[in-house]
Amino acid sequence: MKSEEIRLAIISWARNNGILSDNVPIEAQGDLKLVPFDSEMTEFFRTRKIIRVEADGRRISIFSRLPIAVKKREALKEVFEKAYAADRLKLTVDSSKPFKVDQAVQAYGRFEPIRKHKGALCCGSSIGLGNQRNAGTLTALVSSEDGRTLGLSCNHVIGGCSIAQPGTPVVSPGIQDVSVENNNIVVIGDYLRPAKMAQGLPSVTKYHDNRDLACFEIRRKVKITSLQGSGKDSYDTPTVYADVKLGLPVKKWGRSTGLTHGEITYVGKSKRPEPIDYNVTCYYGPMNSQTFKGTVYYDEVYEITPVGPPFSLGGDSGALVVTDQPDKTEKVVGIVIAGERNKSIVLPLKAALRELKLKLLSGYKL
Repeated sequence: MKSEEIRLAIISWARNNGILSDNVPIEAQGDLKLVPFDSEMTEFFRTRKIIRVEADGRRISIFSRLPIAVKKREALKEVFEKAYAADRLKLTVDSSKPFKVDQAVQAYGRFEPIRKHKGALCCGSSIGLGNQRNAGTLTALVSSEDGRTLGLSCNHVIGGCSIAQPGTPVVSPGIQDVSVENNNIVVIGDYLRPAKMAQGLPSVTKYHDNRDLACFEIRRKVKITSLQGSGKDSYDTPTVYADVKLGLPVKKWGRSTGLTHGEITYVGKSKRPEPIDYNVTCYYGPMNSQTFKGTVYYDEVYEITPVGPPFSLGGDSGALVVTDQPDKTEKVVGIVIAGERNKSIVLPLKAALRELKLKLLSGYKL
C-alpha cells in the first residue's frame, strides 16, 4: 500500500465530511475505503479542521488547525496502525498554526544591529522604512537591467506588503533599533518596487506567484558592501544557487540573531501551500496610514531547524540563507520571511529576482 494513496484518501474523506480547511487545494479523489476512521472520529475534527495531510515513507501525518485532546489522538493512532499493521504504517496527529508576521522584533545574545566592513554597511544589518517603527534585515545587493545598484529585503520590511509608497526613504538601522547606543540614522536608499504578493485562499488567488521580496535604490554617496556580516566569519554574497534538499546545512547573517546555523528539514512544493499571516501598517503622513492584514500563501518553501541557537527571530526577515559546507564556497538557498525558536520559513530567491529582472551582486566594495 502506497502512503500517497492513503494521504489522498484522508484528504477526500475530510472534504466529504466538512472537516477540511477551505484553504487546502483540491487534489485527485482518493479511495475512501482506505480510511479506517468511523463517524465518531470524524467529529474529533469538527471544530479543529484538518489543514494538511503529509505522507513521508511509512508515516502519515494529519495536521489540524487547533490541538486535539491526547486521548482522541491516541484513539486515531490506534485504529489507523491496527488497520495498516501489515504495511507497518504509523500515524501522527498534530496541530499547526500559520506563522504570524508583524512589526515586532526580537534579539538573541549580543545584539549588533549594524555591521560594517571598512566603514561600509554590510548585508545582514538592520534596515527599515524611515516612517515606520520596524526593523528587518538587508538581504543583499543586486544590479538592475539598466546598471543601477539596488538593495533587497522582504516586502513586509521595506514595502509594507506592497502598500508602501515608492520613494519612501529606507534607513539603517531600522527605526525600532534607534537608541542612545545606535543613534546614527542613515538614509541608505529609496523604496522602489515589490515582487508580487497577494492575500487570499489558494482556491481563488494565484498564490504560485507570491514572493515576499522588494527592492530599493541605493543613494549615491552611501557606503555599502556585498559582504554578509562582518569579522572573520563574514563571506561575500554568492551568485550561484544551491541544489536544495533535505539535510542541507545552511547559515545566515541577520539583524536579530547574527550568524546562525541550521539544517533544511522540509522542502515543500505546490501540494502544501504555506500560509503566513501578516499584520503590517504603512504611514503616508502624520494622519494617514494603511494596514495590510491577511494571509498570504506560498507554493514553495523551505523549513529550517536550528543547529544551536535559534536560526532566526523577529527582525531577521530578509536574511540571505546560504549553504554551510566546510571547504566549499557558499551558494544561495533563499530569504528568511518568518522564524521562531524551533523553525524558520525560507523562500527561494531565484524566481523572484527573475521577476524583478535583478541579479545578485558579489565583490562589491569589499
